[in-house]
Amino acid sequence: MSASNLRLKFKPGQLAGSVAIMLAALFWSIDGLFIRPQFYVLPAELVVMLEHLLGFIVLSPFVFIFWPKIKTLSHKSWLALGWVSLFGGLIGTVFITKAFFAAMDGEVSFATVVILQKLQPIFALLLARLILGERLPKKFYGWAIAAIAASYFIAFANLGADFWGIDWLHNGALFAFIAAFAFGSSTVFGKRISNHLDYKAVAALRFGLTSILAIILVLVSGSFGSLPLVSIKQWSLLGLIVLTSGAGSMFIYYFGLRRVPASAATILELFWPFSALVLDYIFNHNYLNWMQLTALAVLLLAFYKISILGRTKKIIFSGKVIHGQGRGKLLGYPTANLDKTDLDIVHGVYAVKIMFDNRSYSGLMHFGFKDVFKEEVSLEILIVDFSSDIYGENLQVEVLGKIRELEKFATPELLVEAIKKDLESLKNQAY
Repeated sequence: MSASNLRLKFKPGQLAGSVAIMLAALFWSIDGLFIRPQFYVLPAELVVMLEHLLGFIVLSPFVFIFWPKIKTLSHKSWLALGWVSLFGGLIGTVFITKAFFAAMDGEVSFATVVILQKLQPIFALLLARLILGERLPKKFYGWAIAAIAASYFIAFANLGADFWGIDWLHNGALFAFIAAFAFGSSTVFGKRISNHLDYKAVAALRFGLTSILAIILVLVSGSFGSLPLVSIKQWSLLGLIVLTSGAGSMFIYYFGLRRVPASAATILELFWPFSALVLDYIFNHNYLNWMQLTALAVLLLAFYKISILGRTKKIIFSGKVIHGQGRGKLLGYPTANLDKTDLDIVHGVYAVKIMFDNRSYSGLMHFGFKDVFKEEVSLEILIVDFSSDIYGENLQVEVLGKIRELEKFATPELLVEAIKKDLESLKNQAY
């Protein structure tokens, strides 16, 4: 086989996206192994407050930039944002910081704390089942049990099966478990808000709300008195966290996520525990024993299987056709506006299949803000080779695949050109 046949082929942007996800994962590893332990003498609550407050200062301009869209958020979206800020921002960050501090005492290795974060998708999918009522394949529960059992042996290999011999209240592994649950639970609600608002605005709002919650926690816990103990070096490191593993890595990660398939992102994210293991071994001389390595293999396999199971469901919904502004007809492409704007999918242009009157049609779906006309979120369907009057009728829509991101066009003429290209993609691609 020639070398040319072995060469990896990347779609435009995929190589940059892959590198971005791995770079973000590396920043997370460096944070836990080298940066966060430098705050060991400070209360974890104070550290979390400071990093989020500084992060919000950096991100605050995005609140003003995206304010026209932020003010249109529904009550459900604000509740989702509150949950993400409380669990993903405050509780998750406080407990993973406590876990890394516990690693300084030798209660658990740094790499173990990172590895246990691979439980996050399990908690996310379980909560999606309990809270949102999403159905899970039967295979999920078997892999979830395998992952939790593997995590136990990774965290407590030195105790073997002595479950009752663990000091749960003072163990870094427990803190890591709580962090994984908090981060995983925030995924359930973060999915709604991040699908409906630009991630830069979501990041700014999350850092802002978490800062408020962290200030309250610091005042209640009495940790504010430790503020004078923060050294110049630690202030510099807080700035480094904001630029790398905090707001910086969030931007880098989402940059990559928008450019690679979800299945590829699942594999690339494994660079986080892998890099943590390597760095922990090189610099701290910590290594996993044979039992932990076996359990790690089981956990990573379960993580991959669960991630795949979580993406296999079809997206099918129904909506009633309502009156719009009639601009599509004026542009030569009449669309059906549906009364459905709370889908938990990313804004964009999609290829869809429409069922109406026992017949199937292909079409395009625009879901999101109409920036050309400065209008709020809407869901419009362009049905190919269809001209009937269907106002007031219900359509069943199956989402087949995403064609492109939403774009801001300077003129309606440019929008028409984009629609022509979308229809060409719909015709040429096998969805």
